[in-house]
Amino acid sequence: MDLPNRHLAYVPEPKITRYLLDENHPQGWGKAQEFRKRGYNESNVDNMISDLLGVARSQPVSEVEPTQYGTKYIIYGVIQPPIGGDLLILSVWQIDYGDSAPRLLSAYPQEPK
Repeated sequence: MDLPNRHLAYVPEPKITRYLLDENHPQGWGKAQEFRKRGYNESNVDNMISDLLGVARSQPVSEVEPTQYGTKYIIYGVIQPPIGGDLLILSVWQIDYGDSAPRLLSAYPQEPK
């Protein structure tokens, strides 16, 4: 299945700058190290957002999980970071109850299998 309303998907910029690229974030520091190692940084946040939206808008949903806030959708996809070729990621999107636009919750670089 496709992400519902995938054309409305969005990535709040602070999700990138204060989480996925923040090496001092208590939960996000490991992701930040990997994304930074692959060339993402504060100078190309728009590229990272575009890459993540590309996954949401083009790849199928792998898992659906209802939560107390809305419905979570897990989507795997490949992005092309500035350094190092293809990178497989797991992205987590949520449509909150009462809303229709999928919002990025997180993204995790994946090791090749």
